[in-house]
Amino acid sequence: MTGCLAALVALAAAVARAEGEKLDCPAFPLPEAKLTWVAPNMAYNGLPMQIREFESKESPKAILDFYRREWRGTAQKPGNVEYPLGDWQVIGALRERCFYTVQVKGSGKEGSAGLLGMSRLPDPNSVREAGKNFPMMSGSNVINDIDHFDPGKRGRTLFLTNEFSPDANAGFYRRVMPSDGWTILGDNGMPVGNRYVWVMTLKRGTAEAALSFARTGEFTSVLVNVMDRP
Repeated sequence: MTGCLAALVALAAAVARAEGEKLDCPAFPLPEAKLTWVAPNMAYNGLPMQIREFESKESPKAILDFYRREWRGTAQKPGNVEYPLGDWQVIGALRERCFYTVQVKGSGKEGSAGLLGMSRLPDPNSVREAGKNFPMMSGSNVINDIDHFDPGKRGRTLFLTNEFSPDANAGFYRRVMPSDGWTILGDNGMPVGNRYVWVMTLKRGTAEAALSFARTGEFTSVLVNVMDRP
């Protein structure tokens, strides 16, 4: 390992330990790779999570072998699990109420790239219901509810679907958002590709929100982005 690469790996490991402590998890074992944070502090459907990208000169097999060694099962610890996911290969393991996943595929001539995900299994009594405290039309199905915790600001992204039209969804949020203290700044439709999308922007104090409504087959998709102190 070169001096620069060794320093990079050492720094990444130190960051991993510090970030892992936020989730009260053991440090993520790291192969020789260039690491980039995707989401250092987020919650996915109420589940605390961290995600990093990696690029390595090592092959996917070498990356998988590294984690097979790290997560070898013992009498006290369960072994790893592996499964394919499209072009990717995934390996994961549970350690001390923390779940680690590595998603890897080939990149370049002989190298690899992928994602490292770490999440802590929450207390079942503290799990937030997806979509909680955000208004939505009856019968809506929450697909994702993600909290982002960036320095100096906090955000939330929701993706949901329902059987109502984009116009009906827009009308619903025109009624309910102002009653919750939001001011509508923009409210208009626009063509996006071969679809017509309705977009609404709002503000409440230091928070801003963007809502979009688009018909997809039999359902309307509703994408909500809320950012406090953007």
